[in-house]
Amino acid sequence: MDYPVKTRITFAEYAALPESKQIVELIDGEIVVNAPLDRHQKSLWQIVASLLPILPKGEARFSPIGLKFDDGNSFEPDLFWVSENNTNCVLGSDGRYWHGAPDLVVEILSPSTEANDRGHKFQTYQKYGVREYWLVNPEAKFVEVYTLNTNRLTQQGIYESSQPFESGVLGDVTIDPKTWFSD
Repeated sequence: MDYPVKTRITFAEYAALPESKQIVELIDGEIVVNAPLDRHQKSLWQIVASLLPILPKGEARFSPIGLKFDDGNSFEPDLFWVSENNTNCVLGSDGRYWHGAPDLVVEILSPSTEANDRGHKFQTYQKYGVREYWLVNPEAKFVEVYTLNTNRLTQQGIYESSQPFESGVLGDVTIDPKTWFSD
């Protein structure tokens, strides 16, 4: 039986790839390409629209824009936010990649990305100190919220579309996810 050959590359090799409209990530030294579904993109826009009026000062970005953590890991999260006081996450001189951990990362789950979002990416976000991590499931209509406590991302809660939650990293603001899942 033939098995696919996995080739590992460095961040420098990954960064040399041409710009793409697809989400192209370097996950544990392997290139992973995902073309998001329409439902995924609709959820992303609904999340962005609901957060823009309440985000504190800082920088917000949505995919495709890269976050570099180390030589084998550069992700393009669906959405991330860097507070104005965060000196650990800065835009690189190339203007293409942010380096380090943002304060908030939001990933929208899909069948092709969920294993990485819950697995290797979760571990990397935890290792480098992402303060809050949201996993949004547009099919099941819920969001899981994880907060960094003593270097570990711990689950704050799982919230259905009708359940608002508080975001400590955004200044204890109440987030109402009901519009994220509208059809």
